Amino acid sequence: MKYVFNEERNEKMRHILMMQPTEEEALRLVEKDETDAEAWYAYATALGLNNKIPESIEAYSHGIACNPFYAPNYFGRSRKHNTQGNYWAAMADLTMSLRLDESNWIYWYYRATTQNLAGHLEESIDDFRMCLKYSAPHEHYPLVDWIYNTYAELGQYDEAEKALDLVPDDLEAPQMDWGYVRSVQLCKGIVSPEEYIDIPLMEKSVLPVKNRVQLELNGMYFTLYNYWMVHGDPDKAADAIRELQKIPYPGAFGYTKSIPIAKKLGIIK
Repeated sequence: MKYVFNEERNEKMRHILMMQPTEEEALRLVEKDETDAEAWYAYATALGLNNKIPESIEAYSHGIACNPFYAPNYFGRSRKHNTQGNYWAAMADLTMSLRLDESNWIYWYYRATTQNLAGHLEESIDDFRMCLKYSAPHEHYPLVDWIYNTYAELGQYDEAEKALDLVPDDLEAPQMDWGYVRSVQLCKGIVSPEEYIDIPLMEKSVLPVKNRVQLELNGMYFTLYNYWMVHGDPDKAADAIRELQKIPYPGAFGYTKSIPIAKKLGIIK
């Protein structure tokens, strides 16, 4: 596969993803220039961090009105639509982001996850594979984890195992992908199920931001569920979903995906 990526742009997107401004800081940017789409992105992000979802969506929309060609505001708004289960609205925004910046792998990634959450599994795999094309190899752990889980959900266990070959065993990755790396290592047999969940190690290893361990655990337990399904042990798979429900993280992909499974298993109502 020929990789097409721009590391400078990737660094900027990582900055956008990890941005954590306070409302006061971001509001000062807006007040400085109310036509600045990037300032509205910062303000909308700050509102979202304080769980002010409708206000956050409105702020992203204000930024779009100021500059409809600034793709991050469509991207940011899509993530808030996702938290409310408004997947079609999210997909519309992400498709617009891609029209403005077609080779941006982050936009492909979030459209893939949105399609996955909406039940369009095969289409999501196609978008994840586009991510592989447009991203650097060290960014591939999340993509491989999602492709593995999606094939497992489809019952295509052989394809799930094949997907693990898309990333080499010893490839380093950004710190923000720590949980994805751990999940892929589990599925490859590099990390055993017994040592997979290691809270002290996680506390030392994940990004040092609020609730990061809980966020990572949601995704890791969801992969553990699919790992046991692929390996023919539905009881241990159910245990993984049971553990996941003890650390709910609303908006986390793993938690969102676990809810219908937990209901089907009778773990939650």
